Amino acid sequence: MMPELYYAGIALIMLGIIIIVIGMMLTILRGRGGGVEGGGVVLIGPIPIVIGTSSRVIKVMLIVTIIMMVFIIALMMLWVKLW
Repeated sequence: MMPELYYAGIALIMLGIIIIVIGMMLTILRGRGGGVEGGGVVLIGPIPIVIGTSSRVIKVMLIVTIIMMVFIIALMMLWVKLW
């Protein structure tokens, strides 16, 4: 295993944790009583199951899922080509 990739992965995980903590702190400090919306995607094979609290969230999650699937397919094709 290449040590550069290992350290890059650890750095990205730490960056993600830091971004989440900063976002939580900003939300707490603002203290506005805004509405909360959320959503998620479960992929069973090539079939996405999209869950959301509103139609707007469902549309955003579906768009993000399509973009991620295209990106993953492109990476797999590139990997096979380089193999």
